[in-house]
Amino acid sequence: MYRKWALFLNLQSMISLRTNIVLAALIITCLNVCGQCPSNKGQLELAASYGLVTGDQFSDQISNNPNKKLTYNSGNAFFTLRYHFFSCLAFGIAGGVTSAAGQYTDAYHPSVVTSTYRQQVTTIAFEAYYVYTFRKYFEVYTFLGAGPEFATTTTTAEPVPNAIGITTTDGRNVIKIQYTPIGVRVGGRLAGFAELGIGYKGLVNAGISYKFGRPCWWTL
Repeated sequence: MYRKWALFLNLQSMISLRTNIVLAALIITCLNVCGQCPSNKGQLELAASYGLVTGDQFSDQISNNPNKKLTYNSGNAFFTLRYHFFSCLAFGIAGGVTSAAGQYTDAYHPSVVTSTYRQQVTTIAFEAYYVYTFRKYFEVYTFLGAGPEFATTTTTAEPVPNAIGITTTDGRNVIKIQYTPIGVRVGGRLAGFAELGIGYKGLVNAGISYKFGRPCWWTL
């Protein structure tokens, strides 16, 4: 009887030991997995991008003039700073500059240039981001932004015989909007991204971004 009882206690000890080992392994595994769970929360992100300018980006008081011809545009260069309050939600501020040059031709003689212009545009906007999908090195997002645009246009009339060209400068301040239905970011702390939308950042916008903050899953 004593031997049976001792065998039973020994068996119980082995089961308890195995159970403890399994539980410890599960806890360690869970901690490791949760430590690697992707999360944007608490990250400060700085992005630099370049975009293609849409047709209505450049305008002035006579922008609808059919004799106006755009000869040069620099594209949109932007810096964006955003903070991720949650893994799927961030708010930020963006600032960008772009420039353009063009000319006006005579309505009856299209080959004759009557004046030239240069335009400088500065945009400052507040943006809200929503992340559709977030994985360890991949995220898909959308964002909406709005803010003031400050444009200065300098127009110079071509000189005529016995006269000099006249230069005039006009300023224009309006509220601009950017809607980007889809953007894709690939990478960890340092990553590349591309966006498709319409507004002050252009139709296609791409660049690089870097996330500052607590050591996250990309360091593990």
